[in-house]
Amino acid sequence: MRDKLESLWLTETIHLIESESGRFADQDINRQVRSLQTSPIDRIVMRAEMLAKQNGLYTIVKRLLRSAKISFFLLLIVSVFLGASLAFSALSQNPVNLYWALFSLLGVHLITLFIWLCSFFFLSNFGGSLLIHCWLWLAKKLYQKKTVEQLIPAFVKLFGARIRWLIGFVLNLFWTVILTSALLLLLVLFSTQHYSFEWKTTLLSSDTIIHLTHYLGFLPSLLGFDIPNADVIKMSEHALSAGEIRSAWAVWLLGVFIVYGLAVRFLCMVFCGINWLISRRKIELDMDDPDYQILANQLQPLDTQIEDEDQKGHSQWRLASKQIEQGNGAFLVAVDIQDNWHPPENVHFSGFLNTRDSRTQMLDYLQLSPAKKLLIAIDTDRSPDRGLLNFINQLMNKSQQCRIWFINQGKQYHNWQSLSLMQADPVWLTED
Repeated sequence: MRDKLESLWLTETIHLIESESGRFADQDINRQVRSLQTSPIDRIVMRAEMLAKQNGLYTIVKRLLRSAKISFFLLLIVSVFLGASLAFSALSQNPVNLYWALFSLLGVHLITLFIWLCSFFFLSNFGGSLLIHCWLWLAKKLYQKKTVEQLIPAFVKLFGARIRWLIGFVLNLFWTVILTSALLLLLVLFSTQHYSFEWKTTLLSSDTIIHLTHYLGFLPSLLGFDIPNADVIKMSEHALSAGEIRSAWAVWLLGVFIVYGLAVRFLCMVFCGINWLISRRKIELDMDDPDYQILANQLQPLDTQIEDEDQKGHSQWRLASKQIEQGNGAFLVAVDIQDNWHPPENVHFSGFLNTRDSRTQMLDYLQLSPAKKLLIAIDTDRSPDRGLLNFINQLMNKSQQCRIWFINQGKQYHNWQSLSLMQADPVWLTED
């Protein structure tokens, strides 16, 4: 499932890049994809993966995911130390100010929980997460290349509102680790140290403190965490050293911390995790998008029917279908040579590749069944420019063996020779 989501992410990134900057030079890649008998969506995804590997985007995504994994584990380790610091700060004084200790333990947790819930419901355009909003802003500031800059918007567009479940799971996981670490250290400190507890107030009355203590302790009391009685609460305006009183306040503090801290984050983590596992199975490309519909039509499977030259009555294309299908043909093609040139009669001549259509047709057939031997006839009066060399390279990549035949010693002959291409004459085609 992870590999599928990664492939869809790459596909959506390529889609956004092409929407802004135009189509990639993808003729040969399209040809390779069209040779495969699979669904239109699979062909679109395969094309995107091949383009991503070609322009380096695939490597960038792999590096980004690897960095994310390392960062995730580092943050888990940091969360353990953050939890320990919460416990130490809460019990840094003895006697312990109860409500100040409670604020130290739960204050940041409750503030961040409120921010997460607000972003969850009110930032739907950014996948329900303030982090995604910040991520998008940083991506635009730090990355100049379109191939990198579009990674984050593509991620948001593909996953949509489902990102809120993933972000929620990760955030609540970190907080669960933080609060678990704090709880374990609180238990260790309470078990190995003497702590006295007191409450202090300037504005509130003792009755208000009693009511507040009972309100906060109600839910924990349902789980077995006792609430100190009213007399104990009143007397705790000043720290008392009695063991029963110290124990009662320690249990109350732990109960409130577990219920309103650890339990809340754990339940949020489980809830988000389950929803993420369910929703990610529904993530697919939007095939109603006009760009994808056009691309699906362009990636229709190659036509394997090859029209025989003798049936057409002219010498533009002459390649026996049986030879191509078996992939063991030995034949000659002429690239940028005038049509009045006469090829040798003892070899299979497959036509003049002087037009874009004829070249595309030849490459399509070779994609389906590579030739065993292919001899490329070249007129050395023609200069070896980049476009011609690229086409020759594509022919070589679709042939088991390929050679160049210079039919003359034209004015560009020395330039062709300097390329050190493997040469042969038509006799090579008839050799075993």
